[in-house]
Amino acid sequence: MSRRRRPSGRPPRTRFASPRVARVLRGWGAACLLGLAACGSSEQATPTAPSPTEARAGSQAPPAGPVAEAPAGDVAAAGPADAACASVIVVAFQGATHAPASVTRTEAEARARAEDLLRRLEAGEAFGAVAREASDAASSGPRGGLLGTYALDAWPAAHAPIRDAVWALRVGETSEVLRAPYGWVVARRCPVEWVHTRHVLVRFAGARNAGPEITRSRDEARIAAHALWNELQAPGADFGALARARSEDASAARGGDLGVTGRGGLAEAYEVEAYALSPGGISLPVETEFGFHLIQRLPD
Repeated sequence: MSRRRRPSGRPPRTRFASPRVARVLRGWGAACLLGLAACGSSEQATPTAPSPTEARAGSQAPPAGPVAEAPAGDVAAAGPADAACASVIVVAFQGATHAPASVTRTEAEARARAEDLLRRLEAGEAFGAVAREASDAASSGPRGGLLGTYALDAWPAAHAPIRDAVWALRVGETSEVLRAPYGWVVARRCPVEWVHTRHVLVRFAGARNAGPEITRSRDEARIAAHALWNELQAPGADFGALARARSEDASAARGGDLGVTGRGGLAEAYEVEAYALSPGGISLPVETEFGFHLIQRLPD
């Protein structure tokens, strides 16, 4: 594991590779950019991942859904100086902000546990594995601690106490134990990665954000998504036109385009598939809490 660096001083001022990159990154601060990831609200230690389109659009509440409700940004490649990706392990204590009722440890006990977890990382255990096992963060813990990718001036307010420490790290480095209102935190700065996708969403009754007009069952939605995938295999099939006509996400008006998002900005299942695709590739139906998605990766 990379050595720890004790953060000191203020982080460097963010410089954007281009005005379009600046708009993309700063847009996240307005409401997670429609993204599906851990934005700027505070949950039980860390925020949850929103739905692609709706997550990017609104308040600072945890994002709502997968891709269809993902962010819509300009297409641009940003370098490590433009944003920071962070992963965290959170150890909550009784009385901490949003601490679950099940947490009974004292603050001193929480700090001691966080120090123990840090020693495990120093001994060579993988950050993601320790986060999944031990983090009290309800949304980032199951994702291996992934908090998300943010510009300095769009950093989520809930995580402001750890912002400067993260920005002081080099990629791959792990912080000392840090105190935040929601618990003691071990943070790691991860590589910044971007993906540009568009999608078609088929919802089903009971899926997250599905309106009363959606009456098909989950199985019917899966069958419908596979039928749309078959349509896209025909010579000359137009993904954007199909999304505009058939997608049940707000991004349909843009041909399903969710824009460029960083790691942690989309629902996990959607994001895993998106990064696995080659540019131009189209996925089989991918299920998230919002329904079934057909995903196409576009050139970054």
